[in-house]
This record gives sequence, C-alpha cells and structure tokens, in this order.
Amino acid sequence: MKKIKRLLIILGISVVMAGVIVPCSWMYNTQWSGRNVVETGDIKTKDMVLDSDYAAETMFQETSSPTETPEPTEEPVKTVNLTFTGDLMVHNYQYEAAYDSKKDKYDFSNNFTYVKKYLKSADYTIGNLETTLAGRERGISGYPTFNSPDSFASEIKESGYDLLTTANNHCVDKGVQGLERTIDVLSDLGFDQIGTYKSKKKSKEIFVKEICGIKIAFLSCTYGTNGITYEGEYHVQLLNESFYKKIKKARKLADYVIAIPHNGTEYQTNPSDIYRNQYHRMLESGADAVIASHPHILQPMEYEIIEEGDGSSRTGFILYSMGNFISSQTTEPRDAGVIFNMTIEKEGEKRAEIKEISVIPTWCRFMDAAGRRNFTVFSIYDLLHMDAKKRNSMIRSSDYARVQRYQELSTKTLLGKAVSVKNSKKKYKFKLPAL
Repeated sequence: MKKIKRLLIILGISVVMAGVIVPCSWMYNTQWSGRNVVETGDIKTKDMVLDSDYAAETMFQETSSPTETPEPTEEPVKTVNLTFTGDLMVHNYQYEAAYDSKKDKYDFSNNFTYVKKYLKSADYTIGNLETTLAGRERGISGYPTFNSPDSFASEIKESGYDLLTTANNHCVDKGVQGLERTIDVLSDLGFDQIGTYKSKKKSKEIFVKEICGIKIAFLSCTYGTNGITYEGEYHVQLLNESFYKKIKKARKLADYVIAIPHNGTEYQTNPSDIYRNQYHRMLESGADAVIASHPHILQPMEYEIIEEGDGSSRTGFILYSMGNFISSQTTEPRDAGVIFNMTIEKEGEKRAEIKEISVIPTWCRFMDAAGRRNFTVFSIYDLLHMDAKKRNSMIRSSDYARVQRYQELSTKTLLGKAVSVKNSKKKYKFKLPAL
C-alpha cells in the first residue's frame, strides 16, 4: 500500500513538472528561432539563430544595460553661389562692329570671351537685358529705341547667363509686339526671364527658383518706360505698391528673396534719398537683397540689420548700381562695371541668409590696339596682371591708363576705400556684420 502511494506521488510530481517545463521550452523556442528582418529607422538587420547560452547572455545584457542617448545629428547646410552683372546693352557702334557683310550676320562672340570663366563658375548667373529682340524686320537700332539682333542673346546664353531681367525703361521701345517677341526669343534659348509678361496671369506669378536645394524668389521692376504707353498694364512690372506686395508674398514662398529694380538717376555717383528709401522699404517688405541697375555707373553697397516681428534679425543688403557691363557708352566711368557674387547659406530648417559677398571690377573695351571697334569685357585685375606684350596687343596704352584709374575708382566706390594697382586682387570681399 505504501508502495502504491509512493508511485502515485512520484507520478503526480512528474505531471506537474511536465506542465511547467514544456510551455517554457515552447516559449523559448518561439522567441529565439528563425531569421526575422527588423527595421530601425533606415537600417535593416537580421537576427541570427542563437544557442541557449548566447541567448541567455544576450537577454541579460539587453535587460540590464542602460539606454544609450543618441548623439545629436548635425543639420545639413546648403549653399548656393549667385553671380550678377549690370546692364547688357547694344548701341549702334556695337552692332555695326559685329556685322559680317559677307555672311549677313551679327557676330558678338568676342563680347564675353575673357569673363566667361567668372560667369560660368556660379550656380546661377543673372543679368539685366536693356534692349529688345523685336526682329530684324523691325529694324536693328540703338539709342533711343533699342532693337538688337537675336545673336546677341545667343551669345549671352553661351557665356553662362541663366536669368535675364527685362523690366527697364527700354523694354517697350518697339511696342508690345517687340516686348512679347523678346520674351519668346529668350524662352526659346532656355533663359529664365522676369519683369515683362505676355499675360495678366503670368504677371501675377512670383518666380521662385530652387538652386542647390535653396528656394530663391527673384522679382524685377522698372521706374517707367520713357513715356512710351502700352495697352495692358500687366506687360511691365512697375515700381509701385503692387511690387512691394509681391515682395511680401514672395517672403512666404521662398527661403531667400532678391529684388532687382531698374531705377535711380543716370550717371549719378551716389543714390539720392528717394532711392535709398525705396530700396530700404523693399528690405522691410521682405526682400533679403536689392540688386539695382539703371544709373549706368557704379554706385555703393550697404547693409541694414532688419528686426523681425518675432524678435529675430537678419541682414538686408543693397547694391545701388552695378554700372554697365557691356555698352558703347565710353565716357568715363560709364565703361566700368562689376561682376557681383553672392553666397547664400541655409542650415537645416532655418531661413537662408547671406554668407559672403565679393566683387570683381570690370572694364568694357571699345577699341582694340589696332584702333578697330571691338567691344569686349575684361576683369580689371586680369588686365593689370596680364603679360605686358599680350596686353599691348589687345588694348591701347591710353586705355591701360584708364584701367589703372578704374582700379582705384571702382574699389573706392564699392568698398569705401581705394585699392592701389600694386595691391589689386582678383576679387574683393564685402564685410558683412555678425548678427
């Protein structure tokens, strides 16, 4: 009897142990067997089949080790380099010099030969086209009603320009038909273009270009059209209340806003208060930079610290005039200009800001060493540091003396301090304030 009781007790213990051990074993095998893909962010890993000792050790480590704090990730920084030049014009001396009577064509291929390297090195290059492309049938002409050969625009494109502004006092010199044909020619050549429009709908759009991951709004306007009237108000963006409203809208659409007004007093070395007030109002309306044209000579640069409504601040920049880049205005200093470079930087979700500004003073040759009309733009630095024999084969000695004068005049105008020929540099940086 005692033996039977002992057997029953042993049997009962065995049943209880089996009920505990089997489920635990099943749970263990279910948890660790197989090859499952685990996604952690963008990283995918595979679990390996683990033996019991390794599994136990790993489980202990996972439950006992403290949670590591992930290192903060750096915000990505985006940078874009923009280049601007002043007025692109064609007076009668220029198209006469470019005309090939044997081919009955206009050849402007020498205009930008020596500055292409600067224009093409930027991520995006902008110029002011102060003429129309109304077609040869309308008659090629210079001042006072400009109409240039299409090949001039082709050469501008080949030289590295991306965006042309067309709102200026000569944009309707050949009427609305000339204005619209100019837009069509530029579009066919692959240019971005702003300032004049073929429809009311198009005129209300704000041009925003994403360059190197930064959205930049460009807005162009003119003070007037030399009294020439036109039917649709939308054809030309004028400098009026609607332009300031456009700037405010652009502020909401882009990371950075650049206003490009055609405005000011011709041949005046310094802007008057009326233009200073207009450009500072553009900054306060939402523009980050104002890059102007029309005076046909260089004028100073300046900045303003703009306090925003949320307590933050930003640097607003103004260049009052870039002068002529190419024209046949040869009276000093109308043949001096500048290649203006701007670097914009955007860190993470922060608003883009101006990081660096530099200028390259330029001169437009109107007559070569042989006394022939030959319109070509040069960097002043490049001419000053060119081999004398080569330079003498390209420009007259009287023009070299002019270039030397422009070295000091241009730097004094743009930087506030003249830089001598001896201390000349390829480009000059404009010091911006630290916010």
